[in-house]
Amino acid sequence: MIHVAMDAKRFFRNTSGLGRYSRTLVNALLAPDFDDQLRLTLFKPPGECAFAPPRSARVATITAQQRLGGDLGNALWRFHRLPKLLDQGDYGLFHGPSHVLPNCTTCPMVVTMLDLIFLRYPQYFRTWDRNYYRYIFRKSAQRADHIISISQATKRDLVDRFDIPEEKITVIYPAFDDVFIPLKPARLAKIRQTYHLPEIYLLYVGTIEPRKNILRTAQAFDRLLADGRIPPESVFLIVGSKGWFYKEILRGIAALRHQERIRLTGPIYEMDLAGVYQLATAMAYPSEFEGFGYPVLEAMRLGTPVLTGKVSSLPEAGGKAAILVDPTSVEEIANGIERLLTDADLRRRCIDRGYRHADRFSPRSMAAQTLSVYRRFSR
Repeated sequence: MIHVAMDAKRFFRNTSGLGRYSRTLVNALLAPDFDDQLRLTLFKPPGECAFAPPRSARVATITAQQRLGGDLGNALWRFHRLPKLLDQGDYGLFHGPSHVLPNCTTCPMVVTMLDLIFLRYPQYFRTWDRNYYRYIFRKSAQRADHIISISQATKRDLVDRFDIPEEKITVIYPAFDDVFIPLKPARLAKIRQTYHLPEIYLLYVGTIEPRKNILRTAQAFDRLLADGRIPPESVFLIVGSKGWFYKEILRGIAALRHQERIRLTGPIYEMDLAGVYQLATAMAYPSEFEGFGYPVLEAMRLGTPVLTGKVSSLPEAGGKAAILVDPTSVEEIANGIERLLTDADLRRRCIDRGYRHADRFSPRSMAAQTLSVYRRFSR
């Protein structure tokens, strides 16, 4: 049995893709399929956490003893204290599931790289953050015994930007949280009432920041309403937390002619979010860049047709089930939205293809492939 130690800061605290990746992987690894194959020790940050550890005899948690709080305290613990803990323990392997590894240790190490967005869009990152990410991500990729990439697009970036040999990288696609399953009509009716959801709405789910292309999507939606190309009662529903430069996006939306038809809900979680997906007429996610693009597959799994960008990893996430558009073209985005909101036959074809495509991304497959990497490099 392999004993894997894991940096679980994102597991316990992060609500975006980094956290979802860690939680889905850990829960899948602890499924009965792998009962006799591994056990996990999760290094937990101090203080209150948004998520609880899984209930399993095969998982233990160790709370980081940080002398300082905040990011600085976490960094000092990770790079200086954690290597000693790994050397002193009986761990066969350490997994850093969110880009970063500790300093040198005798324990073999695997790192997951989700994206190198800070290199593609440096203008959206503070100078210190950008320089820190560039240094520590490169060092972690070089220090790792092996790298897991969540898409072919991220693998290409690792090879091109960091000069990492291709054979050092295995692409393992992420899977879904267990909450993204179809809900029954009674639960859907309650969710519709709770969030005052209209009958026809275009949905976006994700952080509110420039690279997600929310403003162009809102402009395309506004143009369609102004030209009478979609039902006048249509709403564009934006679900997510505020990120980098969100004020620019909100100012742009406020200047639109039909800004009252564009609603921001803030973040919605778990089963409620599944219902919001399921009730949507269509999903718009024409991001300019993604390491993978979780919302694309989450929508497909819940029977919602998807429009997304034909760039970076999004064609991998969407496959042949999504409507792919140039994310820099408001007109292309508008045309795609119009088709999905007005063509019932197209929606049905996209929904059917989406179900089939989403079935390929199972937690069990993700866990089995990751466990295979563990076996190769565990001591």
